[in-house]
Order: sequence, then C-alpha cells, then structure tokens
Amino acid sequence: MTFHAIIKKNFFYNFYKYISFYFVNSLICAMLFMYGSLMYNSAIIKGIGKTSTYGIVKLALVGIIIFSIAFITYTNIYFLKNRGKEFGVYLTLGMTYKDLTKMVIMENIGVMIASLVTGIVSGTVLGRMFYMALNKMVSGANIQYTLNYESFLLSAGVFAIIFLGNVIFNIFYLRSISIVEGIKADVKKEVGHTNVFIGVVTILIFVAALYYLPIIILKGNIEDVAPIILGLFLVIIICPYIIIGAIITLIKAILKKFPNIYNKNLLVLSNLSHRFLAYKNILFITSLLLDGAMLFVGYSYSIYVSTREYISNENPYDIMFVESNKYNSVNREDVIDVVKDNGGSVNEYKELEYIEVPVFKEESGNLSVLNTRHSVISQSNYNKHMGININIKPNEALYVTVENESKDYKIPNLIFLTLKDNNLEIVNKLSLNHGTLIEKEQFDELVKESHSLKINADKIRKEKGVQFTNFRYGGEYDSGFAFILNDNDYNMIKKNVKEGAIKNLHLMNVRNKDVAFKGLLNYLKGVNDLDSTYWNEGQLWGGKISEDERGTIEAYRPLYREELIRMQLDDNGMLLFTTIFIGILFIITNGVVLYYKVISDVNEERKRNSILFKVGILESEVKSVIKKELRIIFFVPIFIGGMLGVYFLYIMVFNSGMTELLMKKSIITLLLEILIQFIFYKISKNKYIKEVNSV
Repeated sequence: MTFHAIIKKNFFYNFYKYISFYFVNSLICAMLFMYGSLMYNSAIIKGIGKTSTYGIVKLALVGIIIFSIAFITYTNIYFLKNRGKEFGVYLTLGMTYKDLTKMVIMENIGVMIASLVTGIVSGTVLGRMFYMALNKMVSGANIQYTLNYESFLLSAGVFAIIFLGNVIFNIFYLRSISIVEGIKADVKKEVGHTNVFIGVVTILIFVAALYYLPIIILKGNIEDVAPIILGLFLVIIICPYIIIGAIITLIKAILKKFPNIYNKNLLVLSNLSHRFLAYKNILFITSLLLDGAMLFVGYSYSIYVSTREYISNENPYDIMFVESNKYNSVNREDVIDVVKDNGGSVNEYKELEYIEVPVFKEESGNLSVLNTRHSVISQSNYNKHMGININIKPNEALYVTVENESKDYKIPNLIFLTLKDNNLEIVNKLSLNHGTLIEKEQFDELVKESHSLKINADKIRKEKGVQFTNFRYGGEYDSGFAFILNDNDYNMIKKNVKEGAIKNLHLMNVRNKDVAFKGLLNYLKGVNDLDSTYWNEGQLWGGKISEDERGTIEAYRPLYREELIRMQLDDNGMLLFTTIFIGILFIITNGVVLYYKVISDVNEERKRNSILFKVGILESEVKSVIKKELRIIFFVPIFIGGMLGVYFLYIMVFNSGMTELLMKKSIITLLLEILIQFIFYKISKNKYIKEVNSV
C-alpha cells in the first residue's frame, strides 16, 4: 500500500472528525470574506469620521480574526491529541515521524483549501443577502454589494497564518509521541482529581467577586481601582473552570445525605464525575463562547430596541439651539413664526440663560482644572424654567444633570473664575493634560486678575435625571449639566465675564417636527449668512469637526431629537448586525464542539453499556441515563455562559440609568441561546443513542 493510499484510507476513516474541522473553518472563512468586503467597500470607507460604522466593522473583523486563529488552532490541537492510538499504530508498522508529519500537513492543506473554496464561494453567494440585511437594519443605508480583491486576500492570508502556526505545532507535537503512549491513548481516560474543599472555596470566592465588582465600580474612581476591577474580572472568568471540575463531586456529597435520590441517580452521577473532569476544558470554553454571544448580542439588541427611550431621556425637547453673541441671534416671536410658516406649530418654547466659566477643583490642597467652560445658571432663571421654587444660599450650589447614572461622583471644593483671554489660553493648555496640578503661585496669579467664587464640597447638592435641557458635549458649548447658583453669586460672575461667555438655550417641543426643523434650519442659516455647504449633517454627540471657524459654525447647528434617534439607530443597527453574526458564529461553534466531543466517546459508551447489560440494566434505563447525562453536558455551558453573559451585560449598563429596561430587552437573546442549544442537544442525543446501539 502506497503512502498516498494510506492517507486516503485514513481520511475516509476519520471523515466524521474532519467534517467538524472543515465546517467551522468554512464558516469562519465565509464570515471573514463577507466582513472583508464590507470593510473595503468604498461607501463604508467614504464614511470614515462621519459615523462609527467603519470603526464597528473594523473592530468586529479584528475580533473574528482573533477568534479564528484561537479556535482553529485549538481544534487542530484537540484533533491531534485524540488520534494518539492511530499514530501509535502507524509508528509500530514502520512509519517514521517524518511520514506522520507529512501526512498531517497534507490533511491540513486539504481541509484548508476545501474550507477556503467553499467559504469564499458561500461568502460570495450569501454576500448579497448579507448586504440586504445590513441595509434593512441601518435606516436609509444603501451600501452596494461589490466584490474586491482585498476580501480574497484577507481570507487567504488569515488561513495561511493559521496553517503555518498549526504546521509548527504539529511538527513538535508528533515528535513528542511515543509508540507505547500512542497505543494506550484509547484506553487512557482523561481523568483528573477534584477536591471538595477547593470547590467550596472557589464557589465562595466566585460569589464574592460577583457581589463586589459592581460595588467597587460604583464607589471608586475607575482609574484608582482599575487593578482591582481587572483582578475581580479575571477571578469571575477563571473560577468557573475550577467549579466545573468540582461541581459533580459537590453534588454527590450533598445527595449522599438523601439516599433515595442518590441511589436513583447513581449511574448518572458516577459517569458524570468522569465526564466533567474529561470535558472540563470543553465545557469551560463553550461556556465562554455562550457568554460572549450573550454579552455581544444581548447588549447590542437591548440598546438597539431602546434607542428612542435612551435618546429621549437625555433630550426632552424636540429642538434645541444655542444663541451666543456671534451666532443664532434671534428673538422668540420670529422663531415661532418661522415654524408656523413651514407647516409646524410650537407646543412649548423655553429660553434659558447660562454662563460658561472655567472651574477649578481643590482636593487635599491640590488644584487642577475641572472644566474650562462649565455651565452656570442663576437660581431665579432655573426656577422659572422648571416651574419650581428652590432656594440656594450664597456660596452654595446645586449640581443638576440630565444623565441618571447610578455611579455617585464625589464633587470636591470648587472655584469659579472669570478670566481674561490670555489667562484662558493658559487654562486651556493645562486642561489638555487631564489631572495636571496647578502650582499655588500660578493659580494666585490667575486669581489676581479675575473674580473668583469658591464653594466647598459640603455646600454642593446633586440632582440626577433632571430634564432641564438636551444633552450636548464637546463642541462649542456643553449642555445637559450645570451648576445652579444664588442670584447674587451668578450676577457677580456675569458682570465680570466677557460677552461671549453669556449664552442662551432655545428649547422647543413642536408638531410636524421634520418640516418645522427644516424650516428653522434654513432660517438660522440665513440669520448667520451661511451658504448651502453648511449644516447639512448633524452630529450624534457633539464635538467640533475642525478647529477653524467652520468647525465653530458647524457646532452651532440646531439639535433635533428625531435626527439624533435616526443616527443612533444607524449606529446601533450596525452594531447589532455585526454582533448577531459574531454571536451566531460563537453559538454554532459551541454546538459543533460539544456534538463532536460527545460523538467521539461512542466507543467508550458502548463498552460501558455492555457491562451494564450483563448486570441486568435494561436498555430503556440505559437510554434514560444517557439522556440525563447529555442534558447536563449541553446545558451546563448555557447555564454558566448565560449567567456570566447576563451578569457582564448588567455591569455594562447598570450605570446608564436605564438598567431595568435594557436588561428586560436582552432576555430574548438568552431565550434564543437556550433554544439553539436545545436543538444541538436533540441532534446530538439522537445521533449518540443511534451510534451507541449500533453493532
């Protein structure tokens, strides 16, 4: 028999093992190809800097590449380690290590080429559906499906890297195999040792880490407690690995206290004790896959379906624009007439004056810049605006924000300054380096030429979730958070600031919103003498598009809530579209790994069953035991992974002020994971029982 004939027979003998390896490789190749075509699409590239779409696609592609390398490499390692007996026999028959290496490399080449061909073909065919789904999910998008050579190079390049890595590993691994160990590989069980005490301690540590992580995030400064957060995160990730190995031993120890239950499930518990040790790595990895799927898809889905509520919570008014001494100088009556003339009507119109001043913070005697232009509102203006009657004493303040974060930030002693232009430049430079301390002499020099107001931390109250304006940050103005001061303190500051620091918020709720906003936009363009090249695109959060005069003008574009919702839906839709595919990849990979791991134990199960039949165990009882075992094997990952996914999702959103809403929306993802896992369980169970009962 020739060497090539041996390879051919070996391939057909191990065909069902190669299928899983090939299927996952082909699926990953197809996804790499489709995402590559998206990343190198000219329409996506042109949008760089305007939306977060390109960044999301790039991040997803990097994630898929890293996962592809890690998973395919792991599959290759596992595949080799489960062929020990086969390699031992070949060595016994006179095959050299060089021949073994050559055989395995040719197998890998065959699988890689087949995966590349079918993956690229299926990626090309499914690409049109991929783009149709994308354009459907991202409102107003019309991204054309085009093939590009970069997508082919990306898929081939990633697989070439994986192939070279696997070849290097295969060479070293095959040279480490001895004939005796190879022949005995089939009868050596993947056994290990477990310790009840270590299991109990690990569970306690795991629960403690779950409990304290959100507490530390809420109460500590993120920068200060970052090492603790990272440590707790690693503990939460690693502990399940130890718990999986010890859980059956713990359950057996508990059930021994209940003889009736223990005796009825003795066969299941005994076999699971071995399986959980043998499957520990697999169960841990599949749990992490389901954790990732739950986290990515659950988060993106929950924020997508909650987009309107999220934007509306931070933008209570339909339209907002800021009036300064240079831009948007209008009067209320003219604005109302413009809205009416364009087919809309104003239901509510409010104006709110505020001042932008530099604010310094004082902590433990150290001074640094808190904000170069923090918003300050007078008590009387705020009361009139909100329809309330709060009383703020001199040298006191109320800090209000539209955000409703759970985290409670400690406000230090604050100093409000009115600075001249040259001193403002100094403060702006200092603020570029966050947390930079200011020398006492330098600060005294600044204060010498300005008026200041110091308010101690214990004189500052905080209110969160106050919908007094719309949220905007990082452009030519900030809104959504402000200090409310006593009228006398406010007037002192107002009297000493330059004219450009005094601004006016215009806030409106209107009917026929789209036409009303369009008419107002055109009117304000005329007021500011702007041509048609200005104000054509909105920005989601703010920020200057450039540091020149044009960037300043663009920052004063009116804010329209419905436009923000549409832009956020586009971003969230792209994120959801991306994570759905990654989630599907993780879930399918999880099912395939468990399926073939279970099927690979068929021979061992046959031997065990023949012994059980000899001692009088009925076939129906054996089937019942198998079903229970497989049920536990398949649903332990969904329990651990689903639990961790929900937990980490909670960690991501619990400071958003919309925790309950987002968590409720994400539950559907967990239910879908359970359904897909149940399908894999049914397929595996039927195949397993059929193989075990076959002669």
